Amino acid sequence: MRLIDFNRSTIDLHPALRLFWERDHQLQPITDLQPGDQRLLLVSGPGHPLTLDQFRARCQQIDPHASLFIAAEPPIRLYGYRLVPHQILLG
Repeated sequence: MRLIDFNRSTIDLHPALRLFWERDHQLQPITDLQPGDQRLLLVSGPGHPLTLDQFRARCQQIDPHASLFIAAEPPIRLYGYRLVPHQILLG
């Protein structure tokens, strides 16, 4: 999934929704972003998850055609998301 596709598809969603991804049937919060060459790495770790509004603010200067990945070795490509109560669950 590209950043521009994510931004367009979430434009009408509430800005306070929190970002997570699922790993081994456990929700992991997205806590930081790392821009790279034609990719945006979403960092998962301890701490508070980013809200959709915080994500948008941090991505304003990033190439909209950058692909979204979870920061791992090797990086895990993200293909979409689903809405769960008060959360966006990336996958």
